Amino acid sequence: MAEARGEEARPGPENTHALIGHETAEAVLSKAWRSGRLAHGWLLAGSEGIGKATLAFRFARAILSGALDGAGPPAVPGLAGLEAPADFLPADRLPDVAPDDPSARKIAGGAHPGLRAIRRSVNPDTGKMRGEIAVGDVREAMKFLNRTAADGGWRIVIVDPVDEMNRNAANALLKSLEEPPARCLFLLISHVSGTVLPTIRSRCQLLALSPLAPDDVRAAVAAAAPDLASRADDALLELAAGSPGRAIRLLDADAGVLERRIGAILEEPEEAGGIAALDLAEQVARAGATEAFRTVGQLLARRSAILAREARQAAARDAAAALWFETAERFREAELLNLDRRHTVLKACRDTGRLVRSANASGG
Repeated sequence: MAEARGEEARPGPENTHALIGHETAEAVLSKAWRSGRLAHGWLLAGSEGIGKATLAFRFARAILSGALDGAGPPAVPGLAGLEAPADFLPADRLPDVAPDDPSARKIAGGAHPGLRAIRRSVNPDTGKMRGEIAVGDVREAMKFLNRTAADGGWRIVIVDPVDEMNRNAANALLKSLEEPPARCLFLLISHVSGTVLPTIRSRCQLLALSPLAPDDVRAAVAAAAPDLASRADDALLELAAGSPGRAIRLLDADAGVLERRIGAILEEPEEAGGIAALDLAEQVARAGATEAFRTVGQLLARRSAILAREARQAAARDAAAALWFETAERFREAELLNLDRRHTVLKACRDTGRLVRSANASGG
């Protein structure tokens, strides 16, 4: 199995200029800016990997580069001198900013004085990435907000994602959201908006982004990872569930190979399957195979979900649904809490295999 290339090998959202499939969301932000009544806080919500962070950086880039300066209501196409009605959206996309624009280069390098991105940081005591956004990360960004912008321009904070803040970090952010400085904009990214503190949600304008259509996922994969585009078949797109980011991670982790191996393990008698499962667990549990580990978790959880949909008896359906939830939670905790990944894979293979063999024996 090929090793995953790792997230660092792909351009991050601060380096991604093309945004595919979110025309309406772009129009909402552009229209809010043009109205002169831009909310100081926005909660960009939707599934992971669909382009929320790319949209946030695209908006920040348009503001900080000056591409939106003086932008008023767009003219109605073909009717010179007339303004579009307030609800006219098609021409209201955010302007493109060239990658070699000075502001774009600074944003890409994390050096723009008007922008701070709050993300998980490395714990200096362990040298490893923290499992959550700590209060220190937020307080450092808040110092930036409390300084007057040298040019009187905008100051923008992007939290990616807000779901990963611990309680102290969330409360520190809330203070600035309650009393925002002038010409300050918060763009909060959320994969699960229901987990965001209600007090934070109430101080932000919600902008929900939908998963992309399969053709848009293909186009986004081709733009971000052209070396993988030819392998984005229908089965993988179904597994990606409208998320280009997830599609790229699945391709980097050789999801097709992993799915075939898992299928063979689950169909074997438990003893034979156990040997193959051990080999799989050893491969995806080692350092540098995080994406493969995540993919195995997704594939095993998906098997349980399929069994739940196809079950004819309520008891079988409930058992499969319970295992789907347990598998997803088990893999999430293993990564977040640095638990034994090898054991996580073995147990999930064993439990899912028993469910598959039971369903086969009973005819569903």
